[in-house]
This record gives sequence, C-alpha cells and structure tokens, in this order.
Amino acid sequence: MEKPQLCFLQETKCNNTTLRSILSKAWPGCQSVVVDASGASGGLAIAWNTQVLTLSDFHASHHLIQATFHILGTNIHGNLSNVYFPQDAGHKIALLNTIEALNNNRLHPLWIIGGDFNMITKLEEKLGGRNKLE
Repeated sequence: MEKPQLCFLQETKCNNTTLRSILSKAWPGCQSVVVDASGASGGLAIAWNTQVLTLSDFHASHHLIQATFHILGTNIHGNLSNVYFPQDAGHKIALLNTIEALNNNRLHPLWIIGGDFNMITKLEEKLGGRNKLE
C-alpha cells in the first residue's frame, strides 16, 4: 500500500533463498541483498526498487549491510547502512568501529542508516529476554 522504494529488514530469521522467495511474492521486481540468519535468530536484508535506485559497493556481515546508492535520474548519491546491533557491549563497540572504518572515506556526504540498535540504557526499558543489563 505504501509503495516503498527502499526497505531495511532486521531479524528476518531465514536464509537467502527463503527471503528472496518471500520478497518475490510481496514485492515483485525488487532487488535485494540478504545476510542469512544464524539458526532462528538474526538475518538482515536491504530490498529496493531497481527502477528508482541503484545500489553498489556492498559490505555485508552478520550485523551490517552497507552500500552506496544513486537515485536514478538525479545527481543524488550516498551511503546506506542497515544494522542489527548485538547485545554484548564488546561486540557493539566492534561493530561501531567497523562502521566508522567503512565511512571514514565516503565519497558522498549523504548517509542513511537504519536498523535495530539494541540500545537499552535502563532496565525499565527492557521488555522480555534476560534481566541482566550490562
């Protein structure tokens, strides 16, 4: 109904083949980059309308998909990052360092980042899961 041109997905909980099958039914003609889930957790994807956007220069890992984009018919270029931050504080720092390293020499100043940042600062904010908050 919304007719998005770009979609970031987190916690897909499926593999590349399954997600591409779902996307082909839900959004015929879209292109996607997918990071498989580990068992029943995680999984990332970026899906986009190829008639509006081109994406290239991909970097993909368990917690991050990053690419450069160009809006067709314009001079608008930039970077996209889809993140799924881990719970562990040390792994969060490592992911932040990776994002910093990837973005130190960006060719385009525009940067769109979205995802699940898992940034709970007080135990009262937490719903479900473990009660331990580091």
